Amino acid sequence: MSHPRVSNFRNRQALILHRPGNDTARLVRQLERLGMRVQCSWPDFPTGGDYADVILFDADNGYDGLLPWSSDAAPMPLIALFGSELPSRLEWALDQGISAHISKPIQSSGVFSALVVAFSNFAMERGISLQIAELETRLDARPAVIRAVVEIMKKTSLDENAVYACLRSAAMQCRVTIESFCLSLDSPKIAKLVQDLSDFTRRSNGK
Repeated sequence: MSHPRVSNFRNRQALILHRPGNDTARLVRQLERLGMRVQCSWPDFPTGGDYADVILFDADNGYDGLLPWSSDAAPMPLIALFGSELPSRLEWALDQGISAHISKPIQSSGVFSALVVAFSNFAMERGISLQIAELETRLDARPAVIRAVVEIMKKTSLDENAVYACLRSAAMQCRVTIESFCLSLDSPKIAKLVQDLSDFTRRSNGK
């Protein structure tokens, strides 16, 4: 899936969840050089922090409940800050749904690339989630399509393929999916469809 790459972070809001120290100070400087607005907090998540464009957090000392949403449901990119490679810390950070990571101690390089990767991965994951949700919604609505096809077939001389084609055409005219269109059909709307189809059939047959 193709999507725009974010490489300009000017005026973006970054939240750093890390105790004060050299790593935090270096990270603030790097982010500010990129034109970002930076807020720091530890150990509590600050009020209004959920409006940040990206969150960078201490994966070495992070704890359950650090982020104010359920695991793997972040509304923005997350970047983990690792100083160790303990399996338990790696697993915990992955459970938060991170989009990128930066190794500690923080260096003069690596921050920009981590931001680009994080925003790109987050956009891709969000796009996939939306596609899955749309497919699930359409799948749940398939019974409505079947009901509409069967009901119209009973009241016309058209076969299944012809009725489905008519429903799809009507949905396209309304600029909705065929599933949404069929979900909106009530008895009066179906009666009108049947009448329109009957009139069309008679005209096509020259009657």
